[in-house]
Amino acid sequence: MKKITLVVFIIGVLMASLAYVAQLCGWKDLQAFMTIGFAGYVLVISAAAYYLTSILYEWSKETEAWRG
Repeated sequence: MKKITLVVFIIGVLMASLAYVAQLCGWKDLQAFMTIGFAGYVLVISAAAYYLTSILYEWSKETEAWRG
């Protein structure tokens, strides 16, 4: 699952970068590229949230093993 999260994160970064380049260059369909960029930001935030949640879950398992 972490591999999928990494792929989603990279795709999100690429989508957001595409929107940034479209804005800088003033491409014709700027609104469509900004929508793609927003979706990219959502993917990046979702992937980061999943990864951080899985890290916290693993850390909580380690403290339970310590206790007993």
